Amino acid sequence: MKYHIEITSSAEKALRKFPEKFQEHLTTKIFNLGNHPRPFRCKKLRGSGYYRIRIGDYRVVYSINDLKKMVKILDIGHRKDIYR
Repeated sequence: MKYHIEITSSAEKALRKFPEKFQEHLTTKIFNLGNHPRPFRCKKLRGSGYYRIRIGDYRVVYSINDLKKMVKILDIGHRKDIYR
């Protein structure tokens, strides 16, 4: 089932800071969440209803609403900074 992808303004701003080639790679991974919102090796974060996927040293944090069929991208960042 296809999920709608929504990207918050802060996540979009973080995405624009990356080099263009890496932006394309991240964008591909993000839009793949529309087809598989819980891909292999995604991880549910403790203490919240959020998930994260790993892309090299970077993480994409997102939430899933199964009733509305929506994946909301909340933040994108380096692994040392993303969970703060």
